[in-house]
Amino acid sequence: MGLHVSNEKLDVFEEPIIDYSLASLQEYTYKPYGSPYFKNSNIVHIPINFQDLILNIADSYIYVEGTFTPSDTTKPCYLSNNALAFLSQEISLQMGGEKVYGVRNPGITSTIKTMVSHGKSAIHTLLCSGWTLSAENSAIWDVKSKVFSGRIPLKYIMGFPEDYKKRVLNIKHELLLVIARSFKNCYVGECHAELTISKIEWNVPHIVPDDRYKVKLLQRLNKHVSSRIKVAFRSWDLYELPSLRSTSSDGWAIRTTSKLERPLFVIIGFQDSTVEENHSMDITKFINANVNSIRLKLNNQVFPYERWNLNFGKKLNTADYYVFENFQKTYYNRNIPVPMMDIKEFNDNPLFVIDCSHQPDHLQLSTVDISLEFETRKSAFPFHTKVYALVIHDSCVSYNAIDGSIQNGLIRSY
Repeated sequence: MGLHVSNEKLDVFEEPIIDYSLASLQEYTYKPYGSPYFKNSNIVHIPINFQDLILNIADSYIYVEGTFTPSDTTKPCYLSNNALAFLSQEISLQMGGEKVYGVRNPGITSTIKTMVSHGKSAIHTLLCSGWTLSAENSAIWDVKSKVFSGRIPLKYIMGFPEDYKKRVLNIKHELLLVIARSFKNCYVGECHAELTISKIEWNVPHIVPDDRYKVKLLQRLNKHVSSRIKVAFRSWDLYELPSLRSTSSDGWAIRTTSKLERPLFVIIGFQDSTVEENHSMDITKFINANVNSIRLKLNNQVFPYERWNLNFGKKLNTADYYVFENFQKTYYNRNIPVPMMDIKEFNDNPLFVIDCSHQPDHLQLSTVDISLEFETRKSAFPFHTKVYALVIHDSCVSYNAIDGSIQNGLIRSY
């Protein structure tokens, strides 16, 4: 290996490689269909009707603009952490007239996923999306004019654009957003506030290849007219248990799934159920619920194999933090994970990650019942304890770049 490196360094006559494969890379703005009203519960359609395009969906983003006006300027009131994602209650992406991805409750989904996926070094980048907004940090909101604006990268709220980095050819797209029933999850304060949305746009990079590459691409497509392009990614499905029972243990049968949608990870978060649509509380904060153990059951297989023995009161929770810390290592193949929270911060805002990505053969050949079991050290779980479970699993769709058709058999609609 040392000789190879030395030879590379001595090869001073090596020709430089210059990439001329792209003739144009430009960002285009797509606006909602018709004359939409961005009121609570309204549906916003943003279509891309042109089919002969090469799109970079992975780097596309939603641009949002509006006003935020507290009712009493003498009292603290501010846009809260991840506020932009809570403006919608559902976002879905269609290709060729078929839904390929849908996310319910984008606010909670993206909060959980961001907390496990990103490190502190990403906070400056995430600020444009509303992450880390607080009373001290109102970077995307102008206090005088009351105007706010920000951008939500699609890869921040959906698994499809995060995993599939290749360009998408010759197929129609449409982005659908259902505006939230209420905007109370978007701010925290001692008074009420009025929040209005004035603009929602979808910004998508367009790719135009160099003529040589364009000819090669067309030749390949025309040679294999019936061939399909496969798109593989990981889906993030959010489930909610409204309340744990007032007992020392409880169970939750989440769903039955096919072998193609076996979970890879399940990320659990506990919350006081009174936090929802309560502007006096931060909806991106989670609690430990005095939990002692959490176990995931896939049919008769249990994860983790050894029962956790957590005690947050005595700060005995390094087993849970270790899995949280190493999620990036397993999910993104990062050699050195950089978690967003150190263990002290984690104690105050915990998530519980269960890695079930390695499974025996019998689970890969059958339908799978997904359930969770919870235990507490106390005589009962705290009142009003809600549970979220973010289930991450493999998905795949395929499309034909000639006729624009899509096969969506592996994606479950909801």
